Amino acid sequence: MKVRLVLVEPEGKINFGFILRLAKNFEVDEILAVKPKFDIRDEEVLRFAAQGKDYVSKVKVLEDYKSALMGLSICTSAKVSDADPVRSFVVPWELKEVFGEPEVLTLVFGRESVGLTREELALCDALLHVPASKRYPVLNLSHAVAIVLWEVWKQYRLERGKLPERPSGEEVGLVMEVLEELAKRFVRDEVKRDRLLISLRRLVSKGTKQEVRSLLYVLGKCLKR
Repeated sequence: MKVRLVLVEPEGKINFGFILRLAKNFEVDEILAVKPKFDIRDEEVLRFAAQGKDYVSKVKVLEDYKSALMGLSICTSAKVSDADPVRSFVVPWELKEVFGEPEVLTLVFGRESVGLTREELALCDALLHVPASKRYPVLNLSHAVAIVLWEVWKQYRLERGKLPERPSGEEVGLVMEVLEELAKRFVRDEVKRDRLLISLRRLVSKGTKQEVRSLLYVLGKCLKR
C-alpha cells in the first residue's frame, strides 16, 4: 500500500520539520504541501527534521488542493458530528477494519490555525478524528500526524492480513454517477441532495469490490426502470 501525506497550507516550520522526521520513521511514500507559508527547505525545517531531513526531497509543492487527492483520501479534523455527513468520522484504530487495504491511502491534514474548510472536507472519502479531552480537543499538527501515522504503520505494515479486494476508483466513480442521476430525479432539495451524496460516497468507499459491483448492477436496473 502506498501512503501519501498531504499538508494543506502548513504554517509552522518546526511542525513541518517534525513531520518530515515522522515521515521517515513510518516510511511515508509521498508528501505533498499545498501552498506552504514558508520555504520547505528552510534551515529551521531541516534542523527539526533531524535524520529525516533527506525526506524534504519527497515533498511536492502544489497550488491546487484537489489535485493532491488520490486513492482513498481521508481528511482529519478535531471538529466532528454524527448528525453532519461531512463531519461523520472514524477513529484511527478503525482504519483497516473499515476501509480494508487500499492501493493508495492519502492522509490529509489542515492548517495549524483553522484546519480544513468544510469544502475541503467534502472532497475526501472519509473523515478521521483523534479523540481527546472535550476541554481541549485540538491537537498540535505534528502530534496528530504522529498518532495517525503510527496507527497506519501498526495496522498496515506490521499486521498485514488477507482482506477482500477493494474497488477501483473507476468502479466507485461509476456507482456515484448512477447515484447522482437517481438523486437528481428523486431529491428536489439541492442541499439535501448534496449531503446525501456525500454520505453515499463514503458508504460506497467502504465496500469490497464485489459489494460495489453488486450495488452498481442493482442501481443500473433502477436507473433503466
